[in-house]
Amino acid sequence: MQYQNPFKPTAGKMPPALVGREKVTDDFLEGLANGEGAPGRLMRITGPRGSGKTVLLSELASIAEDEGWLVVNVSGSGDLLASLSRRLMRRSLFSEIAFKAQSPLASIEARRGPASLDDFESILECATRGMTKRGKGLLVTIDEVQDASRDDIREIATAVQFMIRENQNIALVFAGIATGVLDILNGKSVTFLRRAKPEELDAIPLDEVRDSLRDTIANSGFKIEEEALALATDATQGYAYLIQLVGYHVWRTAWLRGRRDDGVIVISVDDATRGVAAARDEFKSAVLEATITGLPKTAIDFILAMSETRDVVSTSKIASMLKRTTGYLSPYRRQLISRQVIEQTAPGYVTFSIPLMKEYLAEERASILSRYGE
Repeated sequence: MQYQNPFKPTAGKMPPALVGREKVTDDFLEGLANGEGAPGRLMRITGPRGSGKTVLLSELASIAEDEGWLVVNVSGSGDLLASLSRRLMRRSLFSEIAFKAQSPLASIEARRGPASLDDFESILECATRGMTKRGKGLLVTIDEVQDASRDDIREIATAVQFMIRENQNIALVFAGIATGVLDILNGKSVTFLRRAKPEELDAIPLDEVRDSLRDTIANSGFKIEEEALALATDATQGYAYLIQLVGYHVWRTAWLRGRRDDGVIVISVDDATRGVAAARDEFKSAVLEATITGLPKTAIDFILAMSETRDVVSTSKIASMLKRTTGYLSPYRRQLISRQVIEQTAPGYVTFSIPLMKEYLAEERASILSRYGE
């Protein structure tokens, strides 16, 4: 019998089951159902690297498409307005709308066709009005919004707000790291976006992780011992990317051991132990090492000092440990936050954003310092 690994530890790849995010999808579905201006149609999703923001955006886009909505997905990096305009113009439905807009028999609203690719507001308006006339709507999703131009975000916010005031069916969902999103919301002329429904992607409850792992493994044709399941579940720490990575390696280890045997493969404790170790090694190289690569020495000193403290620590405590002032450390703290290495929990307090980072820094301290000649 041919088996296929059901776990997908690839950035942005839809997993076999979206676990622990039912509240967000329910809020979004309610927004689509409740009409123009419903809270779920304007949403901001925040969470650290690997928490599943991109996957969740894909799920919301799929939900909207199933409801007959036109969906445009863009990233905050690069020329956001041009990318959004091009994607709208490429859609066949939009071509039909634009054609109607040029017809002398068209309504006044539809006659406002876009003059060029640079006319973003008209492009968005034309698509939104066209979809609303059909009894559907337009969803725009923006991933990595913290990388976007503030001017682009301001223009998008203005155009979307106008469409809502005009009772048109439009939804906007944007995702990014918490600090970056808050920086955008604190900017000028984006008061409208501050009303976006906040959805913070916290760690997924381990009981939900356990059930998802068991079901996914069973659906693939394997079984798993309860002790092995508990080991794998705990290793994920409720972190979306680790759920897929641990699941992938645990399943793969069992498959490599039993692929030539007859009958159902049962994942054992030994399989889970080996798989978790392989997942941690890959997480270390693919995520943890990559996250701190290229940081200046003082930033490395900052996080190494953090690794010796409690999970949440004050910047003043770190400054004392490093014999520096908080003002001196401030730019390095901001850099670590922007790189998603750490996050602010309260004014003056920080913690690590990524699971296992604290343990990794403690274990690899000597190796890390050796790269800086110490």
